[in-house]
Amino acid sequence: MSAAPVLREADTPLRSRVLRRLRRQPTARGAAIVLAAIIVFALVGPLFAPQNPYDLTAINVMDNRLPPGEKGMAGFTFWLGSDAQGRDMLSAILYGLRTSLFVGLAATAGALLAGVGVGLTAAQFGGRVDAFLMRVVDFILGFPSILVALVLLASIGRGVDKVILAIVVVQWANYARLMRAAALVERRKEYIEAAVNQGLPTAYIMRAHLLPNSIGSVL
Repeated sequence: MSAAPVLREADTPLRSRVLRRLRRQPTARGAAIVLAAIIVFALVGPLFAPQNPYDLTAINVMDNRLPPGEKGMAGFTFWLGSDAQGRDMLSAILYGLRTSLFVGLAATAGALLAGVGVGLTAAQFGGRVDAFLMRVVDFILGFPSILVALVLLASIGRGVDKVILAIVVVQWANYARLMRAAALVERRKEYIEAAVNQGLPTAYIMRAHLLPNSIGSVL
């Protein structure tokens, strides 16, 4: 009589693992609620903001440095006070959330795409390709990320797109190393060897087998 197969944690779908951990860990549920609230405020907050901090015609300099909860000459209550230029701090936070969320998501997505591509390529081809790509990763990781980002911003100028590019440049190497390690483990498994022996194209093996079975460790 054979024993029933045991389903390992790594063999379950990523979505099921995430939901299971959210149910088991109250801290994770609390963090998910806070993150969801931040996303909601970032998306709809500017619609309810009492002032547009980017509209200079709506700013009254006589409302500068107001304490929280005081009503200013602009005609509304500054619940979080105002800055030296008379801008409502609550409105500035609500508008800034959208920009911060966009920068975070775009930079993370860009770094993830670049890192996963490099790590997957290094694990699949190995040899000189792997050695070269990993030396590039080591070179990037050898510098302080904040210093590299500041130097890059000083060279290419300011702007949201420049900030995203700077974050991608200093962060993609971390994802590349993680992806390479996960893909190397999958690369040695029998189903990958069977796919290679069947003569399947390398690009297909990477896209259909290595990527979906390795990306969970990176995420």
